[in-house]
Amino acid sequence: MYSKQILLFSCAIACGSALANAEIIKLQQAKSERIDVTKSSNHIDFTPQKHYDKYIISVSGPDGFSKSFETDTPTLDISTLNLPVDGTFNYQIKAVSYLKEIKDTMNNGRSDDARGYFSKIDVQNGKFTTENFSVKTFESTNEKSPKLTLGLK
Repeated sequence: MYSKQILLFSCAIACGSALANAEIIKLQQAKSERIDVTKSSNHIDFTPQKHYDKYIISVSGPDGFSKSFETDTPTLDISTLNLPVDGTFNYQIKAVSYLKEIKDTMNNGRSDDARGYFSKIDVQNGKFTTENFSVKTFESTNEKSPKLTLGLK
């Protein structure tokens, strides 16, 4: 009886690993999408080549300034950041696509209808310099490969 339980447990682990590996392979085959960046005096606009489900924008800079927010619109309005000083600031935009919804099968205190998601995240980094709280210069770099995350929406 004990050996049958071990065999069943081993099969369950192998099946779970095979399903997780299939999702990882799917992500590895996914191509990182380019996000174009343009600036005006008060905005940095991100123009993705495809639709994303949400964007997470983070900005950090002098005097320990740090701000991060989620949005459906890929734009960074400098006037709403309440920058403490002029200077050089780093930004990062994470463009999130939900690839597949999965049911949360663990009994970990979440409700029975809890759902998780395999997500693809394309990341664009850069920096900008302000003068009189207006954007003067900016640089942009694109990460080479997407990232896989598994989590709740």
